[in-house]
Amino acid sequence: MVIRVLMQRLLEHVRATFLSGISILQNEGLRPFIQAGLRELNLNHRGFYYYLNYLYKQSHGSYRTAEPFTIVNTDPQRIRYRAPRDIDRWKHVGEVRDGNWDYSSRTLEDSVKYRSVVDRFENGTPWKETDIYQETLERLENGETHWNGCRTVDDLERRIDHVERLYETIRKSGFKSQSELHSESVKSIVLSGAFDRSKTDVAVAVGRDGEFLFVDGNHRLAIAHVLGLEDMPVRVVVRHARWQNIREEITSADSKDELSDDAVRSLSHPDVRSVVDQNEF
Repeated sequence: MVIRVLMQRLLEHVRATFLSGISILQNEGLRPFIQAGLRELNLNHRGFYYYLNYLYKQSHGSYRTAEPFTIVNTDPQRIRYRAPRDIDRWKHVGEVRDGNWDYSSRTLEDSVKYRSVVDRFENGTPWKETDIYQETLERLENGETHWNGCRTVDDLERRIDHVERLYETIRKSGFKSQSELHSESVKSIVLSGAFDRSKTDVAVAVGRDGEFLFVDGNHRLAIAHVLGLEDMPVRVVVRHARWQNIREEITSADSKDELSDDAVRSLSHPDVRSVVDQNEF
């Protein structure tokens, strides 16, 4: 009887998922359909890589967007506000969005992770007195998972050790991209199966005026700020349509004289440097 009920519920879930997928495909298109599928399926490393490239090629039809794993270097002090919560570091890679999403009032300090890392390494506060430690402890006591998957106090202590080691590594060796750390391209890392989606470069979005908005990587960005670093690799996930139009203008121009004032002012921006180098302005 129990097995029959479970099987019935499973079939109902499969049917509902199938019908939902068909509806999304018919009404919203292939890309949202695949994105919805990601919420139901845990893709292996190869499937995940090819999915990201699919997103890139879909966006490439209208815009010359950057390849999904392209890294740009910027001053971390330029990143002070957070992108909207709905921007995902992977699912929205290569997107170009219009609208007012880039008018953000969410500061980095709104994150308990960011706040606690700064409190620990800038102010010398013991971990057990930080907000993230107290918050995680409370969640664990309620049987919940928190702070990057901590399920037990031992997990919490291991998480603290990890952040401490991360701080020391960046302090001694500087901030390195995943490609630099592994001495090979991210593409190779992903296809080899050695890729961990949780251990990726700091992700950002770019607003209409070229402002970097934080998407993912609280610990590393906070450490970069505490150490006063002036250069950090980041991966651009989403760009505002107006900003992308400026990049398009620069890409298409044969000379600097053809550029608008906005484009000329943007020539030194990290997100257009490769284009500038290519056009030899």
